[in-house]
Amino acid sequence: MTGRPGPFWDHVFEDTPRRLYIPAVVWGVDDELINRDTDPDAWAAAVEADVPLVIQMDDGTDSGDMIPTSSASMPSLVRLMLEQLDVRPNHHVLELGTGTGWSSALLSAALTEGSMITIEIDEQVAGAAHKVLRERCRTVPTMVVGDGLEGHEPGAPYDRLIATMAVRHVPYAWVEQVKPGGVIVTPWGNSYNVSGLLRLCVDGSGTASGRFVGNVNFMWARSQRSAFDGRPFVGDVIPDPETARVRHTLTDPRPLRREHADFAIGLRLPDVEQRTFFGRADRADEFTVWYSDGKSWAAIDYKPGADSFEVSEHGPRDLWAEIEAAYEAWLGQGEPTREQHGVTVTRDGRSTWLEGPNGRVEIGPASIT
Repeated sequence: MTGRPGPFWDHVFEDTPRRLYIPAVVWGVDDELINRDTDPDAWAAAVEADVPLVIQMDDGTDSGDMIPTSSASMPSLVRLMLEQLDVRPNHHVLELGTGTGWSSALLSAALTEGSMITIEIDEQVAGAAHKVLRERCRTVPTMVVGDGLEGHEPGAPYDRLIATMAVRHVPYAWVEQVKPGGVIVTPWGNSYNVSGLLRLCVDGSGTASGRFVGNVNFMWARSQRSAFDGRPFVGDVIPDPETARVRHTLTDPRPLRREHADFAIGLRLPDVEQRTFFGRADRADEFTVWYSDGKSWAAIDYKPGADSFEVSEHGPRDLWAEIEAAYEAWLGQGEPTREQHGVTVTRDGRSTWLEGPNGRVEIGPASIT
């Protein structure tokens, strides 16, 4: 069993309350602006709730796009990740993504005989976090402004490495900088689905391998963000829906959107992004899911009670056929959960896999002809 026992982290969390590390102005559910100075009760309630709080929009610029670019994660997810990291008091830890500094403070409190380095790519966010860490932490971690995807070679090797941003590919630099027997914990995803918490163990041959251990949704590492961020999906990514080929399918789109099916389909279509748009008023039970890889796109309309569902497509790929094939493959494997899948990272590349009753099977992008 991985993870430090519950009472250990109970003590650390009690001694390191989240509220001490949350800035005065945050955005809550539905991008609601919450200001501690003008509404202290709302701010306190948001901070105490098990919800994420955005601390920066648009990389700290005035672009007005209102795209969240830094946040304080849900406390329950912070705890899950720290438990999976399985730190010991004498460990040397690298944290990638300082954010508010709260998780840095929690780790620092746990490492009573060890040490840690925390890296933040955004100078503005780093400055605020560094200030509060110096004020609040008994033992202040080493703080670096830089790109966490590169790790931090000057401080290597590390017993543990934890990332607080999602990655599409685990950088091999991380594997190189962690000791044999060490652990890497990171949010992981692709264009189709961003919901995996990945726990890798590093061996003596320069390979890191492990399973997904939970459902998390984190912001991307900045250089790995979606190509479609900030762009209207219909009208830009999909410029002219009227050019579509139209047909019907008997496949109900609802089961494909469920948690583990959606994750498994994403392993086979990692370059395809999706958006769901729901109807309103008396059409609230209807929805359309749009899919695109930037060159091809597909959309399926769901209406309650329908015997078949309209599919619109455009471009060289038959995306809906690929999605149906990926779903059928998952069903044929016995509907495995996210946590039955894993990733292996070597110097030569990476692979995703399923460990099932018939052994380990690599799960890669679909090849539909």
